Amino acid sequence: QVQGSSRGRTTPSTGTGTLGFKIRTSFFLQHFAFFISDLHIKCSENLLQELPDNILISVPKIESVNLERNSIKSIQPQAFSSASRLMLLNLHGNQISSLPSKGFKDLLNLRFLMLGQNLISSLKSDIFIGMRNLSDLDLPMNLLSTLPPNAFKPLVALKVLDLAMNRIQRISPKAFTGLEELLFLNLDNNVLKNIQPGTFKPVSSLEMLVLDNNLLPTLTASSLEGLSNLQELYVRSNEMERLPADVFRHTPKLTQVALSGNRLHNIDGNMLAIVRGNTIV
Repeated sequence: QVQGSSRGRTTPSTGTGTLGFKIRTSFFLQHFAFFISDLHIKCSENLLQELPDNILISVPKIESVNLERNSIKSIQPQAFSSASRLMLLNLHGNQISSLPSKGFKDLLNLRFLMLGQNLISSLKSDIFIGMRNLSDLDLPMNLLSTLPPNAFKPLVALKVLDLAMNRIQRISPKAFTGLEELLFLNLDNNVLKNIQPGTFKPVSSLEMLVLDNNLLPTLTASSLEGLSNLQELYVRSNEMERLPADVFRHTPKLTQVALSGNRLHNIDGNMLAIVRGNTIV
């Protein structure tokens, strides 16, 4: 493993400006590969600003790369073209504002992708092409405001999707198309005021849904349609004043509902009867 920060380290001069920085970045990750284990690179808390094309070409067997808490602003389209064995990529806590089209297409074996605490403001339908084995996608603490159609469609094996602490106002009814294996979806701390009917129909395997700290005035049966395997639902600290009696009609396996911190005046007894175990908090 390669660890440590830039403190106290002397870097050879290779020029100034953007070109010089590219050369230093590439030199560090390619020509110092003999300090890196066959499986892991840890280069967190440094001053990396860009991931150039083929940056991992000298370590084709690499399985884990940790670049969290750098200053990375951009990822070139072919940055990971030689890293087909990579299973974990951690880019948490950088300054990435956009993701390249098909930029992860060669990461056929990637299981975990951490992109939290960046500046990502939009997702396009071709960003995650090729990532058929990804199981965990972390995108909290970004600047997302909408989830467009087919945003995650290539991620057919995804189990965990974390979108907490963004600015999401709108979710397309087709945003979650393709996520048939998804088990956990976190939308905590966004600004959702409405969930369109059928939004969750593509995620029929979902077991836990977190909608805490949004602006939802109510939930309806149609907004939860398709969640036939849902077991836990968290809708705390929203703006809900009422819930229809049949709100959980499409969630027969629901065992726990968290509704604390809303404005509910009463709860219909028929609604309670639908929740198996009657755990409502």
